[in-house]
Amino acid sequence: MFNKLFRNIYLPIVIIAVILMLFIDIFSIIMLTDTMKTAYSANGQKKVTRALDSCRLYVSSAAASTYNLSLDGEIIRELASPTGKTLVDKLDSTCNYSLKINAVCVYSANGRVYTSSEVAQVPSFEELKKINEIKSFIEGNEGAAISLRNECVAEIYHNVAYPKEMGVITCCQKVYDGDKTVGWIFTDILPSNLYNTIVSGGQFENAVAFIEADGIFFEYGGNEGYAELLQGKARGYFRYSATADDGLFTVTVFDGTGDYAARAAVISSAMIAASLILLTGVHFVAKYIAKNVTGRLEKLSGKMNSQKLP
Repeated sequence: MFNKLFRNIYLPIVIIAVILMLFIDIFSIIMLTDTMKTAYSANGQKKVTRALDSCRLYVSSAAASTYNLSLDGEIIRELASPTGKTLVDKLDSTCNYSLKINAVCVYSANGRVYTSSEVAQVPSFEELKKINEIKSFIEGNEGAAISLRNECVAEIYHNVAYPKEMGVITCCQKVYDGDKTVGWIFTDILPSNLYNTIVSGGQFENAVAFIEADGIFFEYGGNEGYAELLQGKARGYFRYSATADDGLFTVTVFDGTGDYAARAAVISSAMIAASLILLTGVHFVAKYIAKNVTGRLEKLSGKMNSQKLP
């Protein structure tokens, strides 16, 4: 008898509850995911800044070792007055002691070339002078410079072929005998050493990293085939970037959004599950209220129908 009234009581309560839950869930999920995304981005930017600082410290340490090598009396004497010494032990000790320098090559003003033992196919002095920053260093007044390039790269590690696309970072240092320049030291760092400081050591893991300089980027096993990310095709990745204060190079990292998406999905699923549980409770409450009202009316109607008129 009161089925229509039951529906008129039950349905509005359930519909209002569903609308409120949908609004709360949608608003909360949007706010939550946006907050999480902001937190992930802020944390990632901090990590890429730390990674850049680690790379700069690495290069600075190698540059300091190169400078100390330029003050070595034995090297200065040999460059100023050649005796035929190889200097290989001296140069190897610098590589072994530093653990940051992969190869050392010394050019004397009189045309001699000295190298550490694990380097071959050394570019000639004239070839190096074709590199603009190295030419400016050689001809200028500065005593030191840094070259980041993927051309005129020596073979490192016992003549093993080294793809020039992987590039090299060179600390360039002049050697003086008094006021006279008697030679130039070029210490090479493989970019893979810097990439190790970016994608390991608590910085980034399972990320794609790029070290860029003068419009080029250095390749390594982890970024081969991902060049399109630098062109803006970075779907499914967070992009973090930091540039050295001197503008020497830029570190860019593309970190996958998988962890963020998984966490957001778990939290969103938990919120939706909680809402479904609440809606189940609303269903029973609305049903109880509707039954309570219609039940009383049915009892009242039954009493009225059972009474006979005098």
